[in-house]
Amino acid sequence: MSHMLCLRCDGCHLFRLGNDVDRWRLALHNAGLFIRLTAIERKITMSFQGLFTVERPIIGMVHLLPLPGAPAFAGDIEAIYEQAQADALALAHSGVDALIVENFGDEPYLIGEPESPQLALMAAVTRDITRLVSLPVGVNVQFNAWRAEVAIAAMCRAQFIRVEVFVDRVISAQGLVEPCSAQIMRYRQALNARQIQIWADIQTKYTSNIVPQPIAASARDAQNAGADALIVTGAATGSATPLDDVRAAKGVVALPVVVGSGTTAANVRDVLQVADGAIVGSALKVDGKAVHPVSAERTAAFMKAARG
Repeated sequence: MSHMLCLRCDGCHLFRLGNDVDRWRLALHNAGLFIRLTAIERKITMSFQGLFTVERPIIGMVHLLPLPGAPAFAGDIEAIYEQAQADALALAHSGVDALIVENFGDEPYLIGEPESPQLALMAAVTRDITRLVSLPVGVNVQFNAWRAEVAIAAMCRAQFIRVEVFVDRVISAQGLVEPCSAQIMRYRQALNARQIQIWADIQTKYTSNIVPQPIAASARDAQNAGADALIVTGAATGSATPLDDVRAAKGVVALPVVVGSGTTAANVRDVLQVADGAIVGSALKVDGKAVHPVSAERTAAFMKAARG
């Protein structure tokens, strides 16, 4: 991430050259044009590419410790904040391009909306992180808690959400999960939050479609329903994503298609030859274990491999 000092104002704050919006702001500010770029900002940031300064971004996971109400909650709320902030800073300083905040420690996940303490804590952590790092931030509330995701992202200044079950009707270990595309698109509109991108999983990990269909069909359905980007995964966290599935999805949609599991330092170059980006958790953690804290050393090595 590069920065530039304002050329006009003595002591003016740093302008972050993180995306096209920041470049517009800096250019206009230096020219003395103090106008609000509402329409331009909305048009640029509503695109996947508008969030990033690289063509194929790496998105690092901020896996939260178990939240209040989860079976493994340890009773220490401050530890949740501290771990999340430490992981976010380690990822940002090691060069990832975006973050996703997720209630990873809450297994087994409830289907649908979280309880009030979990919602409040996830919102607070997300707001802390959006103010702590100069990166795009996404929100993922397990499992398929789309209403909470949109609300948190909109109120806490995040840029995107990850929705596991957008168009596919699936069965998971916790039961049937219905698609939410019709509801979430209306809810986003009701909150006047169209700037929040929806990154939709298709045939996501740990689930099976009730009615089997080719992944290309799910990709088309998701694009038609209004997704801003698609996510393709392997069977489980840490499992390699079949690149043939990525190719199949990309072959029928105009949306970016991101790999959502199993990307490592060893295969990241192959993944990015096909996918438009990768969401990475386990490979950036101590000992490569998803439940461990982020390792700055492993993340830096991963990013070096990704960038070649």
